[in-house]
Amino acid sequence: MQDWKRVEILCSYLKPLFDAANILTTTTHPTAITFFHEVWKLQLDATRAVTSEDPFISRLNKIMHEKIDKYWRECSLVLALAVVMDPRFKMKLVEFSFTKIYGEDAHVHIKTVDDGIHELFHEYVALPLPLTPAYAEDGGAGSHSKMEESPVLTDNGLTDFDAYIKETTSQHMRSELDQYLEESLLPRVPDFDVLGWWKLNKLKYPTLSKMARDILSVPVSTVAPDSVFYSKSKEMDRYRSSLRPETVEALVCAKDWLQYGTPEASNALVQMIF
Repeated sequence: MQDWKRVEILCSYLKPLFDAANILTTTTHPTAITFFHEVWKLQLDATRAVTSEDPFISRLNKIMHEKIDKYWRECSLVLALAVVMDPRFKMKLVEFSFTKIYGEDAHVHIKTVDDGIHELFHEYVALPLPLTPAYAEDGGAGSHSKMEESPVLTDNGLTDFDAYIKETTSQHMRSELDQYLEESLLPRVPDFDVLGWWKLNKLKYPTLSKMARDILSVPVSTVAPDSVFYSKSKEMDRYRSSLRPETVEALVCAKDWLQYGTPEASNALVQMIF
């Protein structure tokens, strides 16, 4: 009976791992937001289990906790930034989950995420904004001097207005992130299209929409779903190892020339005779 009891305990701790694995293997492209929900719960369960008074539970979860904690420390910031860009969660889910995991030290890790999203936002603000068609056709800043020479404002003065927006945008874009974070959360409806929401709101949040596009497109894994739990060693078959030595030498040399060679060598044509 004691052995059966341990089997039940073992299954209870394997179940969350199994559920998380299902998300990764059954979903063609699992998002970082979806993965964050699973990972923070695994991190919390493993942390609690290691401190259990039961030596069997503590010993069972020790190695698992080390693996999960290593992944969490390396990827939690990226996953958390993706959650912040979801209008259903924003910083609220980060605060909630981090408080569960870190307890009294949660404010330190929450501040790391908050500083990270603001620092990234400032980098995007520093990027040049695309010119409106009217301003671009008039030659940008060069048209400003032309307008000073002319006593009549053409285009209802909107060309100068475009230049004014471009010059003063950096002073006001900071509030764009603060406004987004202060707004109330959206309802957690099923099948919510977060990228579609940012596309619809790109006029309201021009800088944040670019951030969301880049952050939410980060893959949670570079491994194909069907290879995540493929433990068999991969070997070169006869077909993949059937290249002639001359061909292999030509490919290696070409790669070396293109990567490390001079511009003249990079533009040279490499002729391979099969």
